[in-house]
Amino acid sequence: MTTFTKLSLSATLILSSFLMSGCATGGAGMVGASSNVKYGDAKAAETVTADFGSSDLQSTAETLTQSLLETRYIAKAQQPPKVRLRTVNNLTYEHIDTKAITDKIRIKLLKSGQVRFLADTANLNQVNAERDLTTTATTKTKMKAMTDSDYIITGNVRSIKKANDDVKDVYYNVSMELVDPQSGEILWADEKEIRKVTAKSSMGW
Repeated sequence: MTTFTKLSLSATLILSSFLMSGCATGGAGMVGASSNVKYGDAKAAETVTADFGSSDLQSTAETLTQSLLETRYIAKAQQPPKVRLRTVNNLTYEHIDTKAITDKIRIKLLKSGQVRFLADTANLNQVNAERDLTTTATTKTKMKAMTDSDYIITGNVRSIKKANDDVKDVYYNVSMELVDPQSGEILWADEKEIRKVTAKSSMGW
């Protein structure tokens, strides 16, 4: 074997060893080491677009939950009332996951310990399917207690969008009401208003 051949073989072995070492280092305890994905602050203001986003969801849930807990029907109740939270109606021009709004509000209200929640219609049907229903008076009484609510919470999301060649202005209004299901009386109502203004970039909206 010539000296040149020996040197070429040695260089090849060194290069192979270096590449294998690099692959092993990158793979040890590191998944997707070359990825550009980063963790962000879940509570940080989200300003990527003018659409209804995570910051709007959080601020809406915080504002309306606090307002509801301060109403005398909740704050001064002798015992936590039973509440059913209806689906919030999306009356905007865009897709908004309104269930995420109700879920966030439900979690905050439950954590407060000031209200008790009844299952919504879909979940209640599942609960009933799992029960061994009978026609005894005791069962009927229990079923009535499970379906009767002291209050019902309803809500709507609306928006108004205006735009010209340079600016887009979007206004959101999330309103909610606390209703007595027996009398139909609206006992509490409040709203969260959000306005977003964005300038058109060179790439468009």
